[in-house]
Amino acid sequence: MFDIIAVPVDGSDYGYESADIAIEIAQKFDSKIAAVHVLEEFSFSSYDDEEDSGDAILAKITEKANDAGVEVIEHLLTADPLRDMKFIINQTKADLVVIHAHGANNNRFVSFEENEVSDTQIGSVSERLIRTSDVPVLLVK
Repeated sequence: MFDIIAVPVDGSDYGYESADIAIEIAQKFDSKIAAVHVLEEFSFSSYDDEEDSGDAILAKITEKANDAGVEVIEHLLTADPLRDMKFIINQTKADLVVIHAHGANNNRFVSFEENEVSDTQIGSVSERLIRTSDVPVLLVK
């Protein structure tokens, strides 16, 4: 049913949670995982530091998936995740995208009264991907 399942990961607990679900689905459908990490085009960190961090994030996903018997194709790209995620997903030739409602930059969704992420809000990258994707998107909450 799904040959390639794309899972954008940003190094947050939310991203790893999505990867776990993508791996479970991949096991059931004998699918491959396209693990995607996007390096920000404009960052205050050095490119080498960002690249090392991205490699470590993807390696963690690959190790988990390989332990589960799932093949992973890693994609470490420099782009704007908000603007380019649809294009990136299309380039992976994914049949399904598994993405969390929130990412590493979820602080704009924090409820100041409760100091936690609201269940009714989603991040900007996830929201745009849901609206524009040509393939099904599984939103993890």
